[in-house]
Amino acid sequence: MKTELDLLKIVQYLKEREKAEGGYSFAPDLYPDIEDTYYAIRTLQILNGEINRDKTVNYLKTIDWKGVGFPRAIYMLVYLYVSLNVDFPPKLIELLKGDWAKSHTLDAQYFSDEIRKLIGQPLNPLNSASHFQFQPNDNLQTLQKKVSILLNRNLNFDKHQIIRWVQFCQNGDGGFGFYPGTTSYMENTYCALEILSNLGSTPLEINTCKKYILGCQTKSGGFGRAPISFPFIESTFQAIAGLVILDEMEGSST
Repeated sequence: MKTELDLLKIVQYLKEREKAEGGYSFAPDLYPDIEDTYYAIRTLQILNGEINRDKTVNYLKTIDWKGVGFPRAIYMLVYLYVSLNVDFPPKLIELLKGDWAKSHTLDAQYFSDEIRKLIGQPLNPLNSASHFQFQPNDNLQTLQKKVSILLNRNLNFDKHQIIRWVQFCQNGDGGFGFYPGTTSYMENTYCALEILSNLGSTPLEINTCKKYILGCQTKSGGFGRAPISFPFIESTFQAIAGLVILDEMEGSST
């Protein structure tokens, strides 16, 4: 990464949240969970940090499949199995036989797409692209998924309208709110950067955005949703991934 960061401190923050039996949780005294393990592994991959593969594989063996049903959790598990080069267990194979996209919900379509890309399968056609066009009541997290679905299929949409709207979501502190004029949070900032990057654009204030993200880092090394807030593994991933996108934007503009 071009951005000056104490990378060892971030890796240490994650390692302190890895359980002896495998898996991660955002607080050292909590049980590991799917989301924190997914975001920890992704962050370590970006930072080229050492991943204890055996520990993570051991954690995957403890998954309570009765509690796994939402597409988001299934996607995260698929990502972990693929990235660790581990064969899918029968329970996961069974879950992957379902076509959640038939429900026409945004999350189902988005995570169905992401899973199919991970395992090298063609995307299912959309019954109607109108469900995934930009609407004035969308927030940045919703819009990030819609843009991904449309770009995956090379469908036409008003990219300039979306770029302008996303840029207007940036606040004076450099971060992005859910909508224009709302409080900045890390998850919105990450979604905004991903949208703008995918559409070949940038924030109106790149340096201020970088300062906002860096200002969310805590003494522990992890990042919070906002400055002076509790660190989370998910927010840490969003911060690091966002800084990588900003570095790429700066590199392409020079």
